Amino acid sequence: MPTHLSPPGTVPPSPTTAAANQEKEFNIALLGAGGVGTIAALVLEKSGRARVTAILRSSYAVVSEKGWAIESVDHGVLGSWRCERVVQTIEEAVFPEPQPSPPIPTGAPTPMEAARERYDYIVLCTKQLPEKYNLAEMIAPLVTPGLTAIVLIQNGLNIQDPFIKAFPSNVTMSAVSMIGSFAEPPNVVKHIGPDILQIGPHYHAGVPDVVSLEKTKTFVQMYSEGGAKSCEFVDDMPKARWSKLLWNGTYNSICALVEVHVGDVQSSGAKEGLVLPIMRELQAVAKEDGVLLEDEVVQFMAERSPRSSRWQPSMLLDKVHGRPMEFEVILGAPIRRGRELGVPTPVMSTVYELLKLVRWKVENPGEDGEPHIG
Repeated sequence: MPTHLSPPGTVPPSPTTAAANQEKEFNIALLGAGGVGTIAALVLEKSGRARVTAILRSSYAVVSEKGWAIESVDHGVLGSWRCERVVQTIEEAVFPEPQPSPPIPTGAPTPMEAARERYDYIVLCTKQLPEKYNLAEMIAPLVTPGLTAIVLIQNGLNIQDPFIKAFPSNVTMSAVSMIGSFAEPPNVVKHIGPDILQIGPHYHAGVPDVVSLEKTKTFVQMYSEGGAKSCEFVDDMPKARWSKLLWNGTYNSICALVEVHVGDVQSSGAKEGLVLPIMRELQAVAKEDGVLLEDEVVQFMAERSPRSSRWQPSMLLDKVHGRPMEFEVILGAPIRRGRELGVPTPVMSTVYELLKLVRWKVENPGEDGEPHIG
């Protein structure tokens, strides 16, 4: 997918060099600076070990001028905060080539070219919308083979596969996030629920396990040092992803479908009629896929949100604001995996098909039909 071009006459600020910030060890590019991504950028900068380049689109003009106005349960109120570098496009985020050294008049050999800065980590906090764009293709200009680690702070099942395929010599890790944070135009971020992450590597043949382990633990340590409420290393990321899918595949999806708060699902009886049946279908698919989700995990996820909760999940907010909903990686992926493994998912499939209808309605607004009686 082509990335956006810079507005005419604008030049992104030059990145701070490593020599000027020797105490900061890592260059990090972050794509998706919404409610979750902005807090991630803040945490990484607060660690004192990272120089974060945030790639913005619609909010670039206001954030580059005024910064973010953040109200955070973990970090307090920050009236005008910016990370190290803010750019509008992926092209602008690419570090420039170093200037060649001038020739030496004595005829001595030319000195080695200065090392070019590269990204140690790329953090993706965007929605996972594989039907809309290919994120692996988009970030390719930022990835140095064998060096840049890819961090997926995103929802969904098997979201790591396109990145491992596109970058087989790079570490890929992902995070299961339980944060409550959302953005409001033009530059406000309200962080109302603590930043709780589980991060783990996706081991694959192109990278030694010890390397994947080391880079992941380094990122976890850095994120913890930045003041997150909790950042925990997990070695079994597939199980962590399936576990979160129990909540996202039910409450997130159902709230979006019928436009209710999380607590309403609990109070209405839908937990027994929809939530638990879908969770059991997910549990069955996960088991056939080699991941055991204990009954206690299912029960915990079913009851973790109280009846009093007025929380509006991300998919509901996307629907209300006419934005794409990421139910393909949340519902579509486990349904397709269940089909491959011979596990029926009738309740989940019904919710999925209804959400596809909702998506069509959002993408094809039209006039209301004629009133009809009978």
